[in-house]
Amino acid sequence: MVKKLLLIGLAIVFLGFLVRWESTNWLAVNFVDEQDNMVVGRYLTKGDKLYEKIFSHHQPGAYIISAANQIIFKPNTILGLIKQHRQLITVWSIGWLIILGWKFGLKITIPFFIFELIKNIYLGNMFLAESLVVYPIIYLGLSTFTKLIKFDAEIIFIGIIIAMTGLTLAPTWPLLGVITINWMWRWRKNVKNIGLLLTGIALTTVFVATFVDLKGYLSNAILVNAKYYIPIAGGSNMFVSFLKSSLTTIRYLLTSVDNYEILTLKIFCLILLGLLTKLIIKKEYKKVGWILLILSLANLRNFELNKIYYDGFHLLIWAGLLVFIVSSELKQKNYLLLGILLWLSFNSNLNKKTNYQNEFEIYYSRIFNYSEAIRQTKRDQSKLIAIPDEVLGYWQSTIEPEGRFIFFYKWMTSVDVLRKEQEANLNKLPDYLIVKSNENLKIDLNNYQRFSYRGGGESDFYIKKDWYLNFPNEKIVKLKYYGLEAI
Repeated sequence: MVKKLLLIGLAIVFLGFLVRWESTNWLAVNFVDEQDNMVVGRYLTKGDKLYEKIFSHHQPGAYIISAANQIIFKPNTILGLIKQHRQLITVWSIGWLIILGWKFGLKITIPFFIFELIKNIYLGNMFLAESLVVYPIIYLGLSTFTKLIKFDAEIIFIGIIIAMTGLTLAPTWPLLGVITINWMWRWRKNVKNIGLLLTGIALTTVFVATFVDLKGYLSNAILVNAKYYIPIAGGSNMFVSFLKSSLTTIRYLLTSVDNYEILTLKIFCLILLGLLTKLIIKKEYKKVGWILLILSLANLRNFELNKIYYDGFHLLIWAGLLVFIVSSELKQKNYLLLGILLWLSFNSNLNKKTNYQNEFEIYYSRIFNYSEAIRQTKRDQSKLIAIPDEVLGYWQSTIEPEGRFIFFYKWMTSVDVLRKEQEANLNKLPDYLIVKSNENLKIDLNNYQRFSYRGGGESDFYIKKDWYLNFPNEKIVKLKYYGLEAI
């Protein structure tokens, strides 16, 4: 009981520290995957079902969590929206510290703190599907190495985690499949335990299904991914991906060292190789196999390992598993090494300072001004198309999209049925366009008035010309107030 109370005390201390430290990242950086979760989440708060009116090829978990967050805290500006969702990730992480500590002991606090300090290079502080599932996967990964299940409730909990993770991030499915098969094989002579596991999975699936249009889900999140997105984005077949992912640890060591965070992870890679060698000498081949399999399946997308932030965030789950699996295999006398790594991670972030005004100006001021200009000049039937991905415009302005796409990328243009649908939407001449890139779509801008932004020449903001030419003076004044002038 004393250890449990100490764990809760440490969690409260960590929460205070992380809230203060993560506050330096509440506005940096601007990332469309995060914003997509929030914008689609808002449609849920209005009573819409996922995949019914708005296209998405992502899983529903993050949308549902965002909707709950928006219902509870009711953000009314982009600033509040971003801040509250990133605070949620901090609280979510602390909650999982308590769960992990309860299951695996107080020693879990050191790898937790190390990972929290380095995860931001993979956008682990942002409201992304990867950030939501990394700790549940760590729980499942570490549980693979132990047979200690004390309560029926924990078996149901494992089932809930498996379903929740799978319904939040599809690339985890191979890893979750292996973990699920492992548990069912362990309990092959215990029908009760298998039943409890499947109960947890079923309960979660049914709960999520209440927010989902099943036909739209199968079409968007399953068929589009399987038939179009994965072949286009994946590049190589599953066997080649697995072969490359199985070498992630060695490949990571060969990347350039740009910061303390990458150096810290490289040290964990070296420790892992040492631990695997030791396990092989001890003939613990099964454990070696499980460690390699779990880490390999955690990085099947195989993006360039020397990339961070936008280009490297898919590596977050692999990095989390690496830190926690290595730490769990270390003897207590070797925890001094973890202490050094903790200091290294902490030292890399000591001098970070943030100017919120500058960060808002850099990352969000333009779309905020566009959105307010739309909100204060639109009419009831006004619609917006933003290409490829200024999705926050829909949230801040409360305008509806023309059609079902709130983003549209080149890979979607290569899908004939999606391209024709979006070009048909464009031919309806919505009142507003934001076009940063045409993404190989046929877009006729002759019917639109283009604007400059803050006197800086041509912007990517357009209003339908025949409507704009009849604007009363007060609307022109509002456009100018937000930096927009016709050119």
